[in-house]
Amino acid sequence: MKKLIILRHSKSSWNNPELSDFDRPLNNRGNKNAKMMSMKLSDKIDQVDMLISSSSERTKSTSYYFKKKIKFSNELFTDELYHASSERIISIIEKIKSNINSLLILGHNPGLTEIINVLTNYRLYNLPTTGIVIIKLNIKLWNQISELNYPGEVEWIKFPKDYKL
Repeated sequence: MKKLIILRHSKSSWNNPELSDFDRPLNNRGNKNAKMMSMKLSDKIDQVDMLISSSSERTKSTSYYFKKKIKFSNELFTDELYHASSERIISIIEKIKSNINSLLILGHNPGLTEIINVLTNYRLYNLPTTGIVIIKLNIKLWNQISELNYPGEVEWIKFPKDYKL
């Protein structure tokens, strides 16, 4: 059994039109939501075997909050996840070593929403910023992810709006 945690980056700022999309920082709401959602996830899990994140500014900034609350045994920041399709994300996951049992992918839409819909029976229109989905996969090796006989089970799904009054 493997556990895949999908996390979309927090809300980014559009204040500086001269910045490239890749270099956009988090805005105030993004910082607040990342802090809040990292606390909510840390109430559920305190350690993850591996973090693989897009190397964009907003994903690195989002990861900062989660790394303060959750222990990651390994981490990798890669341009390959920047706006990656679900097929590309799966090809990255398939290369993960078998001793990694829990994996957090931190990236961008639409690839993250697509991968949730591909790997589970859950149908999500849009994974919002700082949205988190934990999927239990009935596989022994990550390279079996594209050959799932049964869909993954959504164990936990939370969005920032779930905690707003």
